[in-house]
Amino acid sequence: MKIAIVIEGFDPYAGGLERSTAQIALDLVGRGHAVTLLAGGCRDTGCLPGVEIKAMARRKRSSALRLFLFRSWAHKQLEDGGFDVTLSMTTAVPAAVLQPRGGTVRETLDRNIAMRPTWLARAVKRVGVWLNPKQQLLLYFERRAFQDEGLVKVAAVSRYVTEQLKRHYNLPPEKVELIPNAAVMPKVDDDQRARWRKRIRNSFEIQDGVTVFLFAAINPRLKGFEPLMRALEILKGRDVPAVVLLAGDFWHRHNQQAARLGVRDRVRFVRHTKRIEALYAAADVTVHPTFYDPASKVVIESLMMGVPAISTAYNGASDLIAPPGILSGGAVDGAAPVRGRVIKDPADASALADAMQALTDPRELAKCREATTGLDGVLSMSTHVDLLAGLLRQASGLNQPKSSQ
Repeated sequence: MKIAIVIEGFDPYAGGLERSTAQIALDLVGRGHAVTLLAGGCRDTGCLPGVEIKAMARRKRSSALRLFLFRSWAHKQLEDGGFDVTLSMTTAVPAAVLQPRGGTVRETLDRNIAMRPTWLARAVKRVGVWLNPKQQLLLYFERRAFQDEGLVKVAAVSRYVTEQLKRHYNLPPEKVELIPNAAVMPKVDDDQRARWRKRIRNSFEIQDGVTVFLFAAINPRLKGFEPLMRALEILKGRDVPAVVLLAGDFWHRHNQQAARLGVRDRVRFVRHTKRIEALYAAADVTVHPTFYDPASKVVIESLMMGVPAISTAYNGASDLIAPPGILSGGAVDGAAPVRGRVIKDPADASALADAMQALTDPRELAKCREATTGLDGVLSMSTHVDLLAGLLRQASGLNQPKSSQ
């Protein structure tokens, strides 16, 4: 098949959406498909071997005008490219198959408002969204994309996203296909894991008997950095030995916040890394108390590496941690696999502290770790692309009317 993939901005080394798009494109090329990636901004159009990348501009920019121009440009590329099937990773551009890997814009904005700590802050943010031209344009384009005559299927990366599609846009079930999110992780033997674990823990002077939690985030605020630090403060007050490795976009203000709460001695700043698998090996638990995540790759990667995770009800990947409806402290069916803890409210530092403390128990940790066995194959990107390629073949075989502008 000749496949077009649309994305607003592209950098294969950036966050989950762009990294996943790169992995999907390369996997499709490996299966013999011709893939063209249409990006609003891409600095290096030769970064994916075998994938043709066309970019409207070199730099990713954020403005209503830029979004409008990108949508028009992408629409023309799709019309003129002679593609068998079109796949859009953004709801700003209609296509035969939509895979909104970031979830819906509507839910993203709602959760962004909800994470504000006071009603006044939430009210101010809500007004800001109403007055923001780009946000309103995104919402308008999203409504148009889901109503587009050329839309065959929406590929939802989690049950949470399917719920968004029904709640916000009342999409009929036959228009939605659940294709769970996935990741690419290297095969690591026990000896290599042990070497990484020893080296990283020694380099950060972490003593034996201390439970190590990994927090990886490009957007620490959205992913729950503040409640995590408050939970760490609670654990320190309980004399629970715990250290958090912080990997991602962390700066002086994060250092200051940890110091103000008296937990600076319990955090280690890793910053950016291209060897995240080594950090999973060094950690006992991944903690991801996010305010919003359609299906976190951090949680998926952690479970693939055999590392239990803690997340929230606003993360689509939490279904992999515990069955839907099972929250931290709730009754658990003995036959149901539990691979960590899921908390209801991302802002509830006390509930997060309880979840973290529960996994400092060696027996509970071992039980959760054992439940991750076999997930590396189930959650692989190859499995994800198997399902996605089938959906693309289905869409390419239909007599589709042209997408409306």
